[in-house]
Amino acid sequence: MPCSRYTLRMRTVDFILLIMVHQMCENLFITASEYDFEVFPVETCPQSNEEWNVRSNVQKCNKTHGYHCVPNKHLTSLIEFCYPGGVRLPFEGGNCLELAARGILNQIPCKQTFQNGCPDNFFFSQDLYKYPKCLSINTELRCFDADVECIFSRVLEEKASKQNNTTTEKNTAEKDAHIIVSNESSAALTAVIISIVVINIFALLIGLYFWKSEKLCFQKHTHKHLEETEMLHPFSRNAATKHKICIEKPLNRNGIDVDLDELDSEHLVEDMDQVLLLRRHCLDGAYENFKYLLFKNILGKEDQSLLSILQSRDKMGSSLLHYSAEGGSKDILETLLKYCPELNVDDTNHFGHTVLHLACKRGRYSLCTFLLSSEKYSRLLLTKSCHNLWNAAHFTAVNGDIKIFRLLHGKGEIDMKAETRNGLNILDIACINKKTDFCMELVNTNNELNLFFEKSDPRGWTIAHFAAKTGNKNIFNLFISNKFTSSKTHRGKTILHICCEYGHYDLCELIVKKSPFIGQILHDIDGEGWNVLHSAAKGGNLEVFKLIEKSLKSSDPLEILCKETFNRKTVLHICCIHKHVDICKYICQKLKSTPQKLNKVNDKLWTAAHYVAVEIQQNGKEEELIRILVEAGLDLKAKSDEGKTVLTVACEHRNKTLVNYLLHHHPELLKIETAKLREVAGFDDDIEANIHNALQELN
Repeated sequence: MPCSRYTLRMRTVDFILLIMVHQMCENLFITASEYDFEVFPVETCPQSNEEWNVRSNVQKCNKTHGYHCVPNKHLTSLIEFCYPGGVRLPFEGGNCLELAARGILNQIPCKQTFQNGCPDNFFFSQDLYKYPKCLSINTELRCFDADVECIFSRVLEEKASKQNNTTTEKNTAEKDAHIIVSNESSAALTAVIISIVVINIFALLIGLYFWKSEKLCFQKHTHKHLEETEMLHPFSRNAATKHKICIEKPLNRNGIDVDLDELDSEHLVEDMDQVLLLRRHCLDGAYENFKYLLFKNILGKEDQSLLSILQSRDKMGSSLLHYSAEGGSKDILETLLKYCPELNVDDTNHFGHTVLHLACKRGRYSLCTFLLSSEKYSRLLLTKSCHNLWNAAHFTAVNGDIKIFRLLHGKGEIDMKAETRNGLNILDIACINKKTDFCMELVNTNNELNLFFEKSDPRGWTIAHFAAKTGNKNIFNLFISNKFTSSKTHRGKTILHICCEYGHYDLCELIVKKSPFIGQILHDIDGEGWNVLHSAAKGGNLEVFKLIEKSLKSSDPLEILCKETFNRKTVLHICCIHKHVDICKYICQKLKSTPQKLNKVNDKLWTAAHYVAVEIQQNGKEEELIRILVEAGLDLKAKSDEGKTVLTVACEHRNKTLVNYLLHHHPELLKIETAKLREVAGFDDDIEANIHNALQELN
C-alpha cells in the first residue's frame, strides 16, 4: 500500500512537470501564432532611424510590407514584423501603438494615463522610435512603464492573489501532512528537485537554440541616434527599461546588469564588470573613480591582455573616449590618450561622431576649450562632419550654448553655413530645439556668418515654418517682416496652417494681427484643400479656432464652418477625427438649426459620427461626441457608400467602448446592414460576442 501510494504521487509529479514543459514551450511561440503573418519577439525596439533601417533590412521588409516594432496586443512582449499595410501609416497624437486582433496596427490611448512621453502630435508609424515610452513595457504586469495607474492596480491584484494562494497552499499542506509519512515526502521532494533541474537545463537549451537562430530575435540595447534625441545613460535606472523574454539578464557581483548582447563581444565575461564601470565613470565625469579603477584593476595588473578593455567599443562603435566626451572630463580623456595609444582623439563611432561633436552637444565648454586650444587636436577635429553631415556647430545648436558657439566661430575654420543631410542649418536646429537666445545670437552676428534666412529644407520648410511648429513667438518675431514668411511648404502649408495645427494661440494671434502678409496667407489652402480653419479644427485649441473663424469674415456666419477639403471633409468631420470635444460642441451649437449642414457627408458619404469611430482613444471622448452630435440633430442611422453605419465602423476599428455604448443607447443600429455588421464584428472576439448577444436580445 505505501508503495502504490508513493508510485501514484510520483506519477502525479511527473504529470505536473510534463505540463510545465509543455507550457514553457508553448509560451515561446504563442505570440507568433496569434497573428496572420510572422512576428518576432524582441527585447527592445530600435531607438533611432538608423537602427530602424538596419532591422528592416535584416527582416527583409519592403515598401509594401513595412518594418514595424510595437508591443503585442497583450503587452507581454515587444515584437517586430513586416507589416502588410505599408511603411508609413499616420496616427493621431495622444496614442501609442499595438499589433491588435490578427495583425492590425491599432492605437492605444496614452494621453490620460502616461505621466509623460505620450506623443503630443500627429505622427507616422515609422517614427515610433521617437517616443520611447511607447516602446517600454512591463511584460510581467502587462502595462506600459509610463502607465503608473495600471502598474499600481496590477501590483495590488497580484498581491491579493498571492495572499489567497498562500492561504490555500497552507491548508492543503496541513491536510497532506497527516497523510504522507516523512520518508515518502523526502523521496518525492528529491524527485521534484531533480526533475526541476532537468527541466531548467532543457529550457535553457531551448532558449539558447532559438537565441542563436534569432527566432526570439534578442535585440541589442543601443544608444539613441545622437542627431535626434539624448543618448541614454547605459546604467541609469531612468534609461529605457529592458524586458526579459525567457532568459534573465545576468547580474554581476557589483550589481551591474550585463546586457545579454554585451556578451557578443571580444571581452571575457570576467572583464565585463570593468568595461561597464569604466563607461559609467566616463559618463559621470568621475575622474577619481575612473583613475582608481584604471590603476588598480588594469594597469596595476601583470596581465597585459586587460589593456584591451581600454580599447573596447559598444554596439554603436563608441569608445571610452566618446563616453568621456559625454561626461565632459578633460582629465579622463587625457588619461585615456596617454595610456592607450591605440585610441586617437579623432576616432569616430559608427555614426561618425567625434569627441568634439559630443562635447558640443552636451554643452561641455571646458572640454571644448581644451580640445580647441591644442593646435593638433583642433586641426583634426574642427572641420570633421559625421555621416549625416552634422559638424560641431550643428551639435552646438542642439544645446544652445552660446559660449561654445563663440569659441567655434572664433577659430574661423568651421563652415557655419553648412547644411545637414536633411537640409538643416544651425539656425533651423536651434529653432527646432527652442534655443531662443542662441537664435538671436545667430541673427545678431549674421553680418559675419552670412546665413541665408530664406533657404528651405527639401520639403520646403523655412525657419518661419519651424518657428510656427514650435510656437516660438520670439524667434518668429525676428523674421515677421520678411517676405519668405508668406511662402508655402511643398505640401502647400503656410505658417498659419502649421501654427493652427499645433494649437499655438499666442503665435497665431501675432500672425493674424501683425504679419504684413496676413491678407495673402489667411485664405490660402494647402495641397489637400485645407484652409486654416480646418487646421485649427485638427489642432484642438478652441481659442485658436474662434480667432481664425473671426478673422475669416463672411456674410453668412455658417458658410466658413461648411467649407470642404478636396475629399469633402468639413471642420466638424476633422474635429471628430481628432476627438476635440470642445470644438465639436461649439460647431454643433451653431449648426443645430440647419440639419442639412450638420449632416454634411464626405466623398464616401461619411458623416461626422462615422469619424468619431476611427482613431480610437477609448477615454470617454467618443461617447461624449456621439451624445453632442445626436443632441444637435445628426442622423446616426446614416450609411456610407458601402452601407456602413457608425456602429459598423466602430466594429471595424475595434473601438470596444464605443461599440458597447452604441449597443446600449442606440440598439436600432443593429437592424441596419446586419450581415455586414456580423462580418466586421468577427475581427474581435469580444465585439463579436457583444454583437451576437445584442442581436439575440433584440430578436
